[in-house]
Amino acid sequence: MEITIWKKHEVLFWVLIGISIYLFILIIIYLVLKFAFGKKLGGIGYYLGYFFMFPLWPIVEISRLPRKRKAWLIKSGLKENQSYLEEGIGVGTSLILASKIVGSNGAVYALDNSPLNIAIIFIRSKIRMIKNIKLILSDASETGLADNDIDTIFIGDAFHEFPDKRNTVVELYRILKLGGSLAILEDTVKNTNLAQKIIESINLFKLVERDKKFIRFKK
Repeated sequence: MEITIWKKHEVLFWVLIGISIYLFILIIIYLVLKFAFGKKLGGIGYYLGYFFMFPLWPIVEISRLPRKRKAWLIKSGLKENQSYLEEGIGVGTSLILASKIVGSNGAVYALDNSPLNIAIIFIRSKIRMIKNIKLILSDASETGLADNDIDTIFIGDAFHEFPDKRNTVVELYRILKLGGSLAILEDTVKNTNLAQKIIESINLFKLVERDKKFIRFKK
């Protein structure tokens, strides 16, 4: 009996050692990335959270319901041959759908401040041989894109996480074409209300559509 208990404790000990080593390696990688990319990189909690979610990504991917996502993209005003920007890309489900909608003559820009998310969509786009997706590792308020360059901007379940929402809205106005659409899909009605309040307070965009968790503005 004592031997069995000892073995259990020994297994637990090595599991804890393994987790500690894994965390140490992740923190070192994060610090290297932070040094390389500075403020463009997300916080360490966000970074570690995604790494621990890695085994659950297939479930997350399934739960995103591609048909429903495609409907939201079309509702956002996305059409063939357009230029499209998505901020806060997650695992890239909407991006892949958007790349098909805009076609080979369109352009899809994927912006995120997590190197892991950028790496995931890079791999997924290579596997699917998608050539019209361009990756941007940056904060939401610093796109690096030209003035009046984008037809449709979509932010799915991410606006509430942006640290600098006001400057993000100003930046999106700058890069959006006249008549272009800014669409935001949030996870709760509360976050949707907050997003609408912030955007309307800046007084740059015109509200054209509102559902419970979806809002669309035009420039």
